[in-house]
Amino acid sequence: MRINLTDNNIGQPDAGTFLRKDVAALFPIADKTVAQLCRENENLLIFPYSIESSDDRIGESSVMSILNTDDSEKVRITTGNVMGFIGVENLQIKIKSRFDVGRDDFLLHYMLQKVLSFNLFDLSHNNEQEDVFDFIMFMFPYFLKAAMRQGVYREYQNFKHNDANLKGTIDIGRHIAKNVPFVGNIAYSTREYSHDNNMTELIRHTIEFMKTKRYGQSVLNVDRETIENVKIIVEHTPLYNKNERSSIISKNLRVKAHPYYTEYRPLQTLCLQILRMEEVKYGESDDEICGILFDGAWLWEEYVNTILRDIGFIHPENKLHKGGIYLFDDHSGIRYPDFYKDDMVLDAKYKRLGSYEKVSMVDRDDVHQVMAYMTTLHVDRGGFIAPLEKKQVKIPTSHLKGRAATLSIFGIEISKTASSYAEFCEKMKGMEKAFVESLNCFIDKS
Repeated sequence: MRINLTDNNIGQPDAGTFLRKDVAALFPIADKTVAQLCRENENLLIFPYSIESSDDRIGESSVMSILNTDDSEKVRITTGNVMGFIGVENLQIKIKSRFDVGRDDFLLHYMLQKVLSFNLFDLSHNNEQEDVFDFIMFMFPYFLKAAMRQGVYREYQNFKHNDANLKGTIDIGRHIAKNVPFVGNIAYSTREYSHDNNMTELIRHTIEFMKTKRYGQSVLNVDRETIENVKIIVEHTPLYNKNERSSIISKNLRVKAHPYYTEYRPLQTLCLQILRMEEVKYGESDDEICGILFDGAWLWEEYVNTILRDIGFIHPENKLHKGGIYLFDDHSGIRYPDFYKDDMVLDAKYKRLGSYEKVSMVDRDDVHQVMAYMTTLHVDRGGFIAPLEKKQVKIPTSHLKGRAATLSIFGIEISKTASSYAEFCEKMKGMEKAFVESLNCFIDKS
């Protein structure tokens, strides 16, 4: 059974109502936190992977809740700020952006394309399981880059030899079986630190598998760094044998937790999802949960960054401890604004702010946060950037009492009339251009 939901649908009373018996498989995971689901289910991936470092505390929220209705046979499924795909038993759940129209999830695809820098020229919804597979493949370069920046994975491997260059432990049984009568060779075993191991072999098998799939070759050639990473993996896996794929998958079913190669853990999970797609498209066993989910707030912020970085805004990186500002003179109280430059601070909000006439209607904590950033940076202009459901006629702006400073609500309109993904991309480019023009115009007038 396929279920289509939108994120954060709690304010839509008629949305997400189903027969209780049809969604019984969801009851065990309802109200569990994202962090708990990820710990319990290795086939479930969440973006950003380091959920503990997410400012939105996505790890503490739940993917969905199940509420009773007036009809005892029906329940209502409510969602949070998480988008993507998740499967439990025979249930296939797609959670798209609340800012998308109809059945399509163009906005989610588009934001991922911008953030992860891949090119997607066509998007078909004829086969939703293929869409999920395409989604997972598009993640591969991102995870591969993160892992390879820590170096090629190495671990100790056991090798069996039979030659005259003895340098390990003699294998008596194998030596007698192979070298009697004695011909000069000695059967022995060594334990060596090697780049060719179960992890790199898994990555190699994934690369070779992707080459045979729709979009796969394009994904592997998306940019120079990905091309180089693929080349390095191929060079370091001389023992690759396509007939050993099932064996390699089995040896990687237990996710590795390495103290140094930390970025290989999500890559390993992703590779398993790709290689086992036929059997875990949405989860086949009774207790298996799999899929790929995205924190809507994180994705919106990273998408906005692809626009603002071209006009000089700084986007601090909390995880890497870069670009932060200090609230106090003794360099304590570090904070990470979403975006700032010169005399302006902007905060990305994946919320419906487009209907607000006054900034005072924005959540008080969000307002206080931006004001704190403005005070620390000694700037007089601050604002919020939110998705718009219709064109912004004017920019809501409020003046702070007793100061010349202002707070405003900016936005990027989301296309609602596109009949295809290609058309959606073109319309979004125009709307991004209009957003930048309105922002620059506002700055010039201030």
